[in-house]
Amino acid sequence: MKKLSIILFFILIGTLCNLGYAQRNHSVPKEIKEAFTAKTDTVGSHIIQYRETLISPEASDSAALVIFLHSAGGRGDDNLSHLGMPAVKDIYDYLKQHNIHAYFIAPQCPRTASWNGVAPGGDRPRGDGSSPHRPLFGDRKEKLEDSTPYVEYLTPFLRQYVAGRPICKSKIYILGASMGAAGVWELIANNPEFFTAAMPASGAYRGKNLTPLKYTPIVCTTGTEENSYNKNKRVMEKLQNAGADATFIPLNGMRHIDACNRAFSSQNLDILFSKHR
Repeated sequence: MKKLSIILFFILIGTLCNLGYAQRNHSVPKEIKEAFTAKTDTVGSHIIQYRETLISPEASDSAALVIFLHSAGGRGDDNLSHLGMPAVKDIYDYLKQHNIHAYFIAPQCPRTASWNGVAPGGDRPRGDGSSPHRPLFGDRKEKLEDSTPYVEYLTPFLRQYVAGRPICKSKIYILGASMGAAGVWELIANNPEFFTAAMPASGAYRGKNLTPLKYTPIVCTTGTEENSYNKNKRVMEKLQNAGADATFIPLNGMRHIDACNRAFSSQNLDILFSKHR
């Protein structure tokens, strides 16, 4: 009996670990690995690592720019593992299928930092949809070696990137999931006239001033079983009431990982890419 209990204990631990790292363990599809080229750029003394692909290079019109910010599980210095998020392939397939002339880039955040400077914590699953339960893996957040929001390096990089390529400034789209969504909120709050539209998936806005968000059309998706659901819903309702172009898409019955992995459907991307300045 004691031996059986020990075996069941380790099975449970393994299952929880798999749940917690589900976003992190996705392998990079061969098609995506071959399509994206590893690149680096320098902002001051800081090196930005990213992957880049050009969709429909034969098109004669100026290109769109599509940027995807990965979740906490994609952090690192290999300039590759962050491409394993299902969102990358979903967005890539959408751009290809719709023959959208675009530079699609995916920067990588170092493991010692985060997009918005806030240490990632465990997802807090919701029970009845109204009050958060205890976090799945405890309530301790990571400690970051660099608390500077990594988007502070990303902002000048993106401006350099646009200036050096035939990109239409009225077609710049920023998307992100989880920690990446938090980075998206930060970017559009600090650069209210730069992005054509934004799609934060399953990440909450931590700022208090909503006014800068009014200038960027936002398509926000969040699982109804996520801790950020009520907050994101309130933020989007306030933006709608202020006359902003704000679309809130609840993902019914979904917790964090499923909501991140299923946010970038063709239907949701249709809404995002219908936005133009």
